[in-house]
Formats: sequence, structure tokens, C-alpha cells
Amino acid sequence: MALLSGSAAAQNTVERVAIKGAQDMIVVPKDWNGGLFIYAHGYTADKRLLAPFPADPSKVPLLLLPGLASVPPGYAAAVTTFRSVGWYVKDAVKDIENLRRYFVKKHGKPKHTYIWGHSGGGMVTQAVIEYFPGTYEGAAPMCGTGAGAWRNFNAALDLRLAYEYVCRDVPAARFACRLCSDGKSRCLADAHCPAGQTCGDSEAPAAPEDGLGPECTAFLLDHPETFTESPTSLGGDFVTPPLTACFGDLNPGGAPSAEQAARKDLFLRATQLRESFLATDMFFASIGMAEVVHRRTHGRHPWGNMGVDYASPLLTPAEQTAFNAGIARVAADADAVRYMRRFYEPRGRTRSKVITVHALDDGLVLPENEDKYREAFEAAGTTDRLVQLFTPTGGHCLFLAAWTPALQALTAWVEEGRKPSTTSVSPTCGNCLTDQTPGPWGLKVVERRAKGAPVRTLVCSVEPGDCPAGATCVEAQHHCR
Repeated sequence: MALLSGSAAAQNTVERVAIKGAQDMIVVPKDWNGGLFIYAHGYTADKRLLAPFPADPSKVPLLLLPGLASVPPGYAAAVTTFRSVGWYVKDAVKDIENLRRYFVKKHGKPKHTYIWGHSGGGMVTQAVIEYFPGTYEGAAPMCGTGAGAWRNFNAALDLRLAYEYVCRDVPAARFACRLCSDGKSRCLADAHCPAGQTCGDSEAPAAPEDGLGPECTAFLLDHPETFTESPTSLGGDFVTPPLTACFGDLNPGGAPSAEQAARKDLFLRATQLRESFLATDMFFASIGMAEVVHRRTHGRHPWGNMGVDYASPLLTPAEQTAFNAGIARVAADADAVRYMRRFYEPRGRTRSKVITVHALDDGLVLPENEDKYREAFEAAGTTDRLVQLFTPTGGHCLFLAAWTPALQALTAWVEEGRKPSTTSVSPTCGNCLTDQTPGPWGLKVVERRAKGAPVRTLVCSVEPGDCPAGATCVEAQHHCR
């Protein structure tokens, strides 16, 4: 909390600025050492985050607070809301660069520039250091989706289709909005309807691969109070009721019926999902998927499961056979897949020194993401620039004791040449790290084999060799042509 507390905090230079639809805050300490940390916040579909920053940095929204509260002493900090919510990666890459350029214009080029982020912000961090090579000396993507957007949303599709299969005989388990008495407006309660109207029956559910229908998606994104994204709470008024109908009360001490308990047991074994993350993961397998389809990929599906053989080791052979026969099959759209791989699938092509931190019990962004992230560095021949750290607990990003020590280890690596390790960092965070590592990605998520152009023809920066012979990089769009 060095920037936000103590007698020196009142002497910090605090600036609030809006750049191309994004709200930004910059805090420069009085004893500034010339270094800068830019923070990329985690995923949210809550549009309320896009409001201007409060004057007091200590009162910024919780999702943005780490970017100010956790930087090492002496460093300036910069945070941005981005210009959009949802799967914001394309926008976030632009907004981070706009913020960095503004800082340089106002305060001069920092001696050292770092970027870090949590969850979806970890993916933004991974994208930025590859799209803008040489700009950031160090990066710390924490609890990030290092396997890429395409793989992680295929995992969300698997969850959704498994849910639809297991809960197929429970009509109340469908994810859908209700209709106001005009037959058009969507609602969850009477208060959502126009004056004089009431909230009635459910609309016809959309295809599971759509996440939700377009009208329901628009309603929910316009009413963020109807859902909860936090892994530490249930899914809110929209997500929780269908789950309760199928699986029973999800609260501790809940007493599901025998049928509900059996369905939940089958679902958890088929997906290998941690029960404590059930509501949060199903938020992404409904509202999260719908936001992508209806606001990012123009109604096309960047996920699919044609030819996928589901073979969870927790299912019996007979259950596996029934599961594969009964689960719906979805074909991915090639253009939508290209979008998701451009925003983003890491390639490991970076000049930055990179430290990742991930909890082994993360049930939202699986720690196995780090297996694929390391593979990207191996393919690029850059493993000397990657250090991966793990905590035994902390769930999704809540390994608070490791945040600042990891950033301090990053600055020591960049500025003093002391490459960190689990052994060197763990004592600085109360022995919060472990030598254990997650297994390969394919242990919990069925790997798809990408068809068509390799990643390097889809994603490029200005680095030589990013594009095949005869092609050039269209820098504004970051793809080869």
C-alpha cells in the first residue's frame, strides 16, 4: 500500500484522464525512482467499472486497486478501466499503449517500464509484451490464461454442453431471461419491465453454443446487478436459480434431493471442476460466452467440439460412452477462431523478462494454463526469459502475499540481473510458494488440434520473422498479410 498510505501519500502526484473511452489514473510518488508499473485488470462484464476514477486513489474499484496498492515502493503506477467490458483484450491492448504513451509525454520516458495483471489482465499483459516488443523490460502475468483465449473458451463450451447433458430433464435448469408482459422486453423481476407491465414466463432458451440469446445478453449486460462474477460468491439472480434447480442448494450445508446430488456428482466428475467454482465457471459458460458471440464475433462461434472424445478419468467406461453419445456437437467458425487466437494466443516471442504466478487450486483459470504458456516460450526459444511460480492455495488470484514480492523479484531481475526462483522468492512472502507444478493442459481439458494457418500468420508485431516470406505485418491489426 506504499502509494496509498502513510504521510507521503498526500504528496503523491495523482492524475485522472480519459483517453479514447478508457478512464485512467496515474500516481507518481514524491520520491519517484523513475520506474513505472502499468496494471491490466481482470475480466468483468460489469459496465459500472467504466465510470471515471474517484479523486482519492484508495477508493478506486476493488478490481483496479491492486494496480495502485501493490507496486513496490518508489515506482509510479498507472491503471486503466479499458474502453469496454467483457472479452476486452483487443481494446485493452490499445488502451494500455495509449496510457503508456500519455505517461511518457507527461512525465518523460521511465527508466524501467513494467506491466502486470491478474486473470484476463494476465492475458492482456501477455499480449502487450508480444505486440509491443522492447517496450516493457519486465512483465508479471498472474493467474493468467496462458493457454490462450481459444483453448479456454473451448473449455467453457465443454462445461456448458456437459451441463446441458446432465440437466437435460430439468426445464428450470435452462439459462434464459424472462419476458415482460409486452412479450418483447427481457426481465428477471417486475422492476425490470416498463411501467404497468409484469415479468412473466421464460423466453425460449438459445442454443447452448450461443451462451444466451442476443436480447437476453443485452439485458444482462445492461443490468450488471443481476449477476456475480466473484469466485467467492454464488452467481447472482441469473446464474444461481438454474444451477439450484439442477443441483440443489449450492450453499454450504445445502440439502439437495437424491436426484440433484446425483446430477451434481456426474457433472463434477465429467468436468473435473472444483465444486467451489461451479457458479463462477457457469457464469463464463453462459454470460461470458454470450458476450463474445454477440459483441465480439458477430454471432459466430469461436469454439467447437466436433470429433472431441470426452474421457474424464473420473467417469466409468459406460458413463464415458453415454456422455459422448448424448452431448451436443458444435462446429467452430474459422473467422471467429482467428479472432480469438489473435486476442489472444501467446507465442512466447518477447524481449521482456516474465514472471508468472498461479495458484494450484485455481478452479477458474486452471493452473494448467501455465503448461501451455511455457510451451510457447519453448517453441520460440525464449525460456531463459520465463520464470513460473506457484502457490499451493489462493484460488483465483487471491494469493495476495505473493503479489508485491513477485514484482520486487521482477525489478531485481531487470535492474540487477538477479534471476528469481521459487527458492529465492518464497522466503520474501512467508514461504507462500511451492515446488509443485500443475500437470499438462490435456489432463483436464480436451485439447483441440488447430486447423489452418499457424499462430504466427495470425498474430504479429514488428519483430523480424514474425510473418512468413512474402508477407508483411499490418501493425494496426497485428496480423500478417
